[in-house]
Amino acid sequence: MSTTERSQEVNEIIGTPAPWLTRNGTWMLAGIFLGLLLLTLNYQYPTTVRGELQLTTVDPPRRLEAKQDFDIQRVMVASGDTVEAGQTLLVARRGEARFEHVLYLEDELIGQSGVEPATLLELKIPATLVLGEMQDAVYRFQEKQELYRNLVARRLDAYTSTELQAMIARNERDVKALRSRQEQLKDQVVTARVELAREEELSSNGVAYTERLTAARERLERAEEDLQRTTGNLRSTNFASELMRNQIESYRSGQQGSSSQAAIELRTAYDDLHGALLRWKRNYTTESPVAGRVILSPEVREGTYVAEGKLLATVLPRDAGTTVGRMDLDVRGSGRVEAGQRVVIAFPKWPALEYGSVEGRVAEVGMVPADGKLPVRITFPGGLVTSTGQTIPADPFLQGEATVIIDRQRLLTRLLSGF
Repeated sequence: MSTTERSQEVNEIIGTPAPWLTRNGTWMLAGIFLGLLLLTLNYQYPTTVRGELQLTTVDPPRRLEAKQDFDIQRVMVASGDTVEAGQTLLVARRGEARFEHVLYLEDELIGQSGVEPATLLELKIPATLVLGEMQDAVYRFQEKQELYRNLVARRLDAYTSTELQAMIARNERDVKALRSRQEQLKDQVVTARVELAREEELSSNGVAYTERLTAARERLERAEEDLQRTTGNLRSTNFASELMRNQIESYRSGQQGSSSQAAIELRTAYDDLHGALLRWKRNYTTESPVAGRVILSPEVREGTYVAEGKLLATVLPRDAGTTVGRMDLDVRGSGRVEAGQRVVIAFPKWPALEYGSVEGRVAEVGMVPADGKLPVRITFPGGLVTSTGQTIPADPFLQGEATVIIDRQRLLTRLLSGF
């Protein structure tokens, strides 16, 4: 048989469909089509919205950040300590004020039984307190105390103009000596600060000279207190001379100062002092906004530098309530999200393929967006239990990927909606 005849027979065999296929092929195609149709009718495809989720509590943790660049002077608590609302956690080394002196002044102001002039005269502020930028407010208050005391007692009325002139001359000599002493003490303070900085640097480099470091700190404290005392004496001496000049002028004009006006100025100076204290604490201390447990950032140590915006501590409220999730949704496409909808959350820290996902419910949808995001609160009626039965720890700020199930549509409906 020739090659051409064999090829024709082969082609005939290949080109002739099998009899069973001819008989049943149409029914097979119809069955496949019907199966796909039933699948699209019965399978429901979910409509979802996705977003990032963060675990928190009903009363959320408070993150405390640095309000400005500063060096940490004092750390008042340890990480994990229980704190009260308003308790000081950190003190900045700014403003050349000693925190213990600020606390002393605060205690004295809190202990005031009233703001009547007679009561305010009893407030004694030691001349050695190093209060930094609050010092001017202290001086003004002390001057108003002296002014009111003088006008009420009329102590200078017992002196003639000549005697007052002689007293002013003596004060001017004292002022000259005090200014000379003040300059010397300023130099001593600068030297003491340089020595302390050198000892602190040696200590940070592993050279442990504890006694030398303590001695350097004590020398600086003594120099600062001596300078403060001298500066206070200089200012009070100048003010005493000013009162005597005013007394001489009153002899010439025949007009005496008003004690009622002095009382008003005294109360105003007290309010200013109290305000200066509050401003100092606001600028140079970090306080706990709520009662609870404080977690300090690892970088927070005495003597370290922190930049503005740096996280300093986190306070976990004492009665924080149940764990909830905060989800930030893009405003675009969030219009159909509403309370009660099912949410599926996967936590990258606990891979979903191994641990499963957690189910929650939309509890509340925010009304006001921020930075293009809409806040959504998620609750967990069944707790943080995954689909595999494992419990996820409720760590604060734990991040997750949330999917809100808006509704479910038949696959056929979704396919036809595109036409």
